[in-house]
Amino acid sequence: MLNTRYAYILFTLSLALPVTGRELSLNDALTLALTENKNIQIAKADVQYSDALIREAWSTALPQVNIAANYNRNLMDNFFYITVTDSLGSKNISKFDVTFKNQFALNAQLTQTIYSFGKIGTALDIAYDFESYSALQFKEQQNMILTQVKKAYYRTLLAAKVVEVAEESEKSALENYENVKIRFEGGLVSEFDLLQAEVRWQNAIPSTLEARKNYELATNNLKLLLNLPIQEPIEVKWDMESYPEKPEKLPVEQVLEIRPGYLALLLEQQMRRKNVKIEFANHLPTIYGSVNYTYAANSDEFSLDNDNDNLILGVGINFPIFSGGYTSAQVQKARIDVEKIDKQVELNQDNIRIDLQNVYLRMEEAESRIDAAQKSVNSARRAFEIAESRYNNGLATQLELKDSRIFLDQAQITYLTAIYAYLEAYFDWELLTGKVSIANENN
Repeated sequence: MLNTRYAYILFTLSLALPVTGRELSLNDALTLALTENKNIQIAKADVQYSDALIREAWSTALPQVNIAANYNRNLMDNFFYITVTDSLGSKNISKFDVTFKNQFALNAQLTQTIYSFGKIGTALDIAYDFESYSALQFKEQQNMILTQVKKAYYRTLLAAKVVEVAEESEKSALENYENVKIRFEGGLVSEFDLLQAEVRWQNAIPSTLEARKNYELATNNLKLLLNLPIQEPIEVKWDMESYPEKPEKLPVEQVLEIRPGYLALLLEQQMRRKNVKIEFANHLPTIYGSVNYTYAANSDEFSLDNDNDNLILGVGINFPIFSGGYTSAQVQKARIDVEKIDKQVELNQDNIRIDLQNVYLRMEEAESRIDAAQKSVNSARRAFEIAESRYNNGLATQLELKDSRIFLDQAQITYLTAIYAYLEAYFDWELLTGKVSIANENN
């Protein structure tokens, strides 16, 4: 019964074992994210959208040219009547047919805004501001994705290590149970000892399954960020035990000068203020010029006979008098948008100031945890060395040696968990300060 259960568990665990597949270093993952991540691709499309807005803004400054041509077929005749009084005072009515079967017409018009109280120039300024805004937003989005990739990569590394230790712990517990069972059957230990050994083994199984689940979740999250098929196996390279030094504290003012997201917010504030000018200018007149060319021809045949043409140059002014309050409402909305963005800028400054303090606290706390965990690893390693020496001299059992090895591995997990907490805080610091690196400093 025991062997059957053991075989079943091994089979179940083998289904969840990480399959050797595509090997990824951190640099590989970051490079892949830059080209394949869907959120980055969407951000690139927003940058292209800004180019279209610039062309749209320029279109309001350039002349508009329209050409219209039409043809009419007259199915009935029209007449022109003239009343003529002769020398005797009699009135005679003369009737003339003025209809041609075919009428041809062409109208070409060029219109150009001459003056619009700054609306066109301000619209162009906003369009170019939006281009810079989109570039900064793209940089911010890219930094966010790269930060997520770094965290997901190291989370996967840590999860893989936890699986390794959980497997070793379960294997050790099973071997201990089998050893105790043999001794129980030989009358060397009590049933209580056997039950304790079985409980230890049974408790180790769920821990292993949970560790494997967490590994799969971490791997799938990484694949999602890299736009890799969920079915494709990947293997991350181990490079977790080294980490960058804690950066020096930066003043808030310096961070505000380089953080892409904050700079984009300032540009949005600038665009909102300019939009108030545009909306208010809709109260004011617009002066425009036009050039019109007309051509007309009439004929009973399909030919351009009896034609006339004309070229007309004109200047006009369009003065808005009353719009039912629509223009005033648009100005009010634009001013409210300015007030909102002003508060958002202030809030963003406060958040950055607080986040800077918090991220340094997190790095300092993680450093302390790393130091404490390192001491624990050193003690566990020393205990393992002693157990190994005792085993070689016949003073300890193989089980005791394995247990000491598991304790060492668990201490190393605690150490790596502390490193991950530090790296997570460090990556948040990079994002916060706009200093997200694409290359892995540890390579």
